[in-house]
Amino acid sequence: MSDVVELFLELASIPSPSGEEQAVADVVVRYLRGLGLSPGEDDFGNVYAGLEPTAEGTPLFFCAHLDTVPPAGELRPVVEDGVIRNVGGTILGGDNKAAVVQMLEGTRRVLVENVAHAGIELVFTRQEEVGLHGAAAFDATRLRAKLGFVYDQEGPIGEIILGAPFAQGLEITFLGRAAHAGMSPEEGRSAIQAAAKAIADLRLGRVDEETTANVGVISGGTAGNIVPERCSFVAEARCHDERKLGELVQEMLDVCAFAASEAECEMQSESRKSYRGYRFGKSEEVVGLAAAALERCGHEVRYRLSGGAADANVFNERGLRCLNLTHGVYDFHSPSERIAVVDLEAMVDVTVALVEAARA
Repeated sequence: MSDVVELFLELASIPSPSGEEQAVADVVVRYLRGLGLSPGEDDFGNVYAGLEPTAEGTPLFFCAHLDTVPPAGELRPVVEDGVIRNVGGTILGGDNKAAVVQMLEGTRRVLVENVAHAGIELVFTRQEEVGLHGAAAFDATRLRAKLGFVYDQEGPIGEIILGAPFAQGLEITFLGRAAHAGMSPEEGRSAIQAAAKAIADLRLGRVDEETTANVGVISGGTAGNIVPERCSFVAEARCHDERKLGELVQEMLDVCAFAASEAECEMQSESRKSYRGYRFGKSEEVVGLAAAALERCGHEVRYRLSGGAADANVFNERGLRCLNLTHGVYDFHSPSERIAVVDLEAMVDVTVALVEAARA
């Protein structure tokens, strides 16, 4: 079994839901120290390490997150027929521990093989899955590199993510009037009825080719025999066009306000930006470096947009150019999550190739 696989199996065996990443961070810090580096952790717990340049060229940073969605079973990663999966009935954690391993092993290769480079920085963030909090807390001004990569998109190696959407979250609360549901229902004003009408009238799912909307959480009421005086739900909208996103959010608010008035309830709303989107052109330097490295490693280059966010959204909002790449993991966040050994190891080669492509 290769060192790459052994390291991944070790990390995948450690539970690390958002906010509980320390055990994984300790392994990463131990590994980096074993390479002769001096990693540090910031106040949020993000891990950072850097390599001084040994050649002219473009310095790069690599970023992966240490947390996973909460596992719903035992973590027992195994290798079966050349594929790594979890047999404990829950996630594997390849999102994003596969990327952690690929970047660590790529850095080891650079050092062991004396690969000349223009500077390498590694950032391993926490609490990505619950809102990109680690990347948001990281002081990006400490990075010398202005170009970087995350590997945080499921699918076959070779796909370059040219854009991710803008997103906005909504919390809608309906306030009605409580009453006995059997004795005096006419005295009540049902907040749940108002919320149900609003949700039924919202455009949800895939609104168009670049826009989605969802209601993910709903809560309200106190008992089956009480007309509910309060009900709230949490929703989100995403779009690659910021103007269209604003129009959709306003439409959602208008629908909810109308439903509240129809049910003679009040409506309260709280809107918050979740993250900013970004878009790359194929001619940009960071895209060209990725294409050159992937082609050098024998992968067909394909370009696509993503419907989700990653730490790249935060770095791009801060003025850096950070590109997201697929890394061979399939079925994020599910018990079917898996990665082939050849793909786990192939992205180590891609990491080294990116470093070499950035060398002048």
